[in-house]
Amino acid sequence: MATVTPSPASPDTVGADSWDGGVPPAATAVVKRLEGFFAQPYDDNGEQPGGTWTIGYGSIVDAAGHRVTPQTPAITEAQAELLLRRDMGGAARDVQQRVHVPLRTCEAAALISWVYNLGVGNLAKSTLLLRLNAGRKAEVPAEMRKWVMHEGRPVLGLLRRRWAEAAIFLGMDPTQACVRAWREIDDLQDWPAF
Repeated sequence: MATVTPSPASPDTVGADSWDGGVPPAATAVVKRLEGFFAQPYDDNGEQPGGTWTIGYGSIVDAAGHRVTPQTPAITEAQAELLLRRDMGGAARDVQQRVHVPLRTCEAAALISWVYNLGVGNLAKSTLLLRLNAGRKAEVPAEMRKWVMHEGRPVLGLLRRRWAEAAIFLGMDPTQACVRAWREIDDLQDWPAF
């Protein structure tokens, strides 16, 4: 099994791998892989009440700017790509506005995926952001791990997603991170070494 040894990202080592403020392809790739494509609106809470209606690759707002509901018309994969680019652009702007330290592209990709899933409000109030802005990047993966709850209960799928995002933050290839997360995490106590 391949492991990644992260290299510390300090302002003088970021260099050519510095995030340019856009949406890194790795962020889009991981969101597409984790969210999956759905042409029809679906309740992301499954059988449980109180979920959020989404469409495409997890968009909660349609192309006209309306919240997705069960009555939202089906979309094509090309339309879902446009919604995803729009939404990921918003997540990238949120990360850029709130993170005050230089980021490597892989770090930005992981944070954009995290914000896409959890929202900028959660980023703004998180210890993760405090640690990151204090230059304590080594603590970010452990902070990501804390965000696995849904309605007060830990969820295995969210733990896998957080591990994949943490691995990407450290520099792992996004496809490898997603595959390993689903292959190696079978229990809420699992958190494999990167």
